[in-house]
Amino acid sequence: MSYYITTDATCDYPQDLPQFDKFEIIPMTYTIGDTEYGIDKQLSGKEFYDTIRNGAMPTTSLITSYFATEFFRPILQAGNDLLHICFSSGLSSTYQNIVNAIDELKAEFPERKIYMLDSRCASSGEGLLAYYALKARENGMSIENNYNETLKRRDKLCHYFTPDDLFHLMRGGRVSKTAAIAGSLLQIKPMLYVNIDGKLSTIDKIKGRKKALLSLISHMQDKMIAEENDVIIIVHADCPDEVEFLKEKVIEKTGITTIISNYIGPVIGSHTGPGTMALVFVGKDKIEPNDALLEK
Repeated sequence: MSYYITTDATCDYPQDLPQFDKFEIIPMTYTIGDTEYGIDKQLSGKEFYDTIRNGAMPTTSLITSYFATEFFRPILQAGNDLLHICFSSGLSSTYQNIVNAIDELKAEFPERKIYMLDSRCASSGEGLLAYYALKARENGMSIENNYNETLKRRDKLCHYFTPDDLFHLMRGGRVSKTAAIAGSLLQIKPMLYVNIDGKLSTIDKIKGRKKALLSLISHMQDKMIAEENDVIIIVHADCPDEVEFLKEKVIEKTGITTIISNYIGPVIGSHTGPGTMALVFVGKDKIEPNDALLEK
């Protein structure tokens, strides 16, 4: 099928997933000190999180409408249609900037089919949504049907995660300084997920890291539809030993053995900090009726 599928660098697309032609990822930049990374310069996952452990405070930038327009234009000029899967509108203004770019390009290329959707996902959740869209295209699905099927799947794409350091959530306004200090002293680990609106929501507060990791498994067991999952993704902020622990527990509790681990990329990791762990999979829905709010 002659159409491109694109997404944003926030997708943290795992290298161990199949790689596809006519698939492009819009790069996004982040800054550490006076150095900008993400396009001409890159850091490995471990290098990035080591800089944070050593005191760096990375900052991130949005995808601008101009940058998006310049990224998409050559794809359309070459005669391709386009399906773009965008970072959640509930987490970033990048979505609106890309909407503006797409509107401009629709006027410039009226003969092209151009679709974009709000993934309402983050990190490898966005990447997994792109993977299923790419797989559908390879199986011959039209761009129109793929857009509609991806819209349906996004509301079942579950992400559950627990951070290790509340001070990074404090920086992003998720918790107060008082709550961050108290939580760190008491080893309280929040359990968060990406909700139906594509925003972060806190559903539990758990004492102790190991219990928090086991809670990820518990939530997955409650939600997962096994037959709809080609793969389970464990996405992490440089904690490989705990990845292995989580893999063993996923296999033990679900019987699913196709499990891929992947680093949380620098754009998302700038806000979560080292030690964050997440499970990403297709579930029956992404609704949690008993959302709990972290103390402000």
